[in-house]
Amino acid sequence: MAGNMVLPSTIERIPKKICRKHLYNSKEHDDRLSELSEDLLVRILCLLPLKEALRTCVLSRRWRYLCRFFSGSLNFDASPTDPKKLLKEREGYVGSVTRFLNSHKPETIDELRVCFDLTQQHRRFINQWIDIAVMKKVKRLELDFEPCRLNNRRHRDSENYLFGWKFSSSSEIRFLTGLCLKHVVVSGQILESFLSNCPLLETLNVAHSNQLTHINVCGPSLRLKHLHISFCNCIKSIEVHAPNLVSFEYRGEENIAVHINLKHVPQLCDVSYAGQWEQCVVTRAAKRLPSFLPTSQLVNLRLQSPSIKRLLISIQPLEFPNLRYLTYEVRIRWPQSPSEFIGLLMPVLNMHVLHKLKFEVEAEMLMEEDGRRPIIKARSSGIINGRAFGDQLAKRLMLREVEIVGFVGAAADTCILLCLIYAARDLDTVVINRRDGDECKMEELEEGRRFALELLSQERPEGAKYVVL
Repeated sequence: MAGNMVLPSTIERIPKKICRKHLYNSKEHDDRLSELSEDLLVRILCLLPLKEALRTCVLSRRWRYLCRFFSGSLNFDASPTDPKKLLKEREGYVGSVTRFLNSHKPETIDELRVCFDLTQQHRRFINQWIDIAVMKKVKRLELDFEPCRLNNRRHRDSENYLFGWKFSSSSEIRFLTGLCLKHVVVSGQILESFLSNCPLLETLNVAHSNQLTHINVCGPSLRLKHLHISFCNCIKSIEVHAPNLVSFEYRGEENIAVHINLKHVPQLCDVSYAGQWEQCVVTRAAKRLPSFLPTSQLVNLRLQSPSIKRLLISIQPLEFPNLRYLTYEVRIRWPQSPSEFIGLLMPVLNMHVLHKLKFEVEAEMLMEEDGRRPIIKARSSGIINGRAFGDQLAKRLMLREVEIVGFVGAAADTCILLCLIYAARDLDTVVINRRDGDECKMEELEEGRRFALELLSQERPEGAKYVVL
């Protein structure tokens, strides 16, 4: 029975070397765990992640069936291991989740996460899982049906699971505090219904829902604190009137214009934006990003752009009196115009409380004909120009910490590093980090890491410390 609750690709099957009879009946190994009360055993289980709780079935005779009393976070995250075996793995996954939830005894569930490559064909099972979770007053619900093949996403859009009205209008969803929908078809009307029927909802995250066109998050009594909209390619407008909203994130394609209107967000202090810049339509009909940013109250700002020039057009006129953390995510090529690069740092000069500046760069390396080693001359020019730019801005940057993600030691990112070291005289921490998913460039990243250590040891300002990851 316990074995039926083991999810494929999620937890390891019990090794054959372990003899359960020996574990349960050996005189040399007394089963002291079975002497504990059932209530205490269940409490111990609920302190563990689901994966670890299921493994405990080999510890004791009584523990074999206690997992059905697990009331913590039900995390069924089991990404397909092999696209060629997807159909078979789907069958095993659906069967395991269904059996576990049908045998689940507690009256409440803290969290239900279902993460697997599922489609509308599995709607009967998915609806059943959500029904059980809603009936048990689930607090956090996440459905992530990302296709296991990246190149299959567009083809899959028409097959994605349709999130219906049934759940958004249920009286039991009033206990929901977090809702995350990825690769799920959902409409703006259904999201509005959730917001009106979930007085405790604090987090709403929607990604890759290509039939979503309008989002209206409005209401003086909303408790919503975090709103994240990512890659919903048909989105046209986002209207927000949320007095408790703390963080807002929008990520979209560069060729999609979206109307963003943040009407009343007095608590908003964390904004992340990545999308179209020149034609970003906002409330005052301007063609720049700042029109919807509450610049006076922002503490953390993250901006992504495919070029420095586009970034400068949008941020140069801004003033951020309370900004402490700024992240630029930008693709930088070399040779880069010195005026453009200095211009990227100009808005930072007036941010007197800015504590940390972070660059996530895709620096283009000039390569030799064999396609391996970067041309040393290009790297040297990055060092020379970095020192020169830094001297021009010396003692004007009030930064204490700088982080560069994706550093490979090309001319562009070398220039950034040296410029910031020389310009920010109060700098005491420099972090060189890797970007997620950069495993394919391990050789370049490792070479960049060695170069960064060598460079920082030579250029180290007095008292500064460096962290190279």
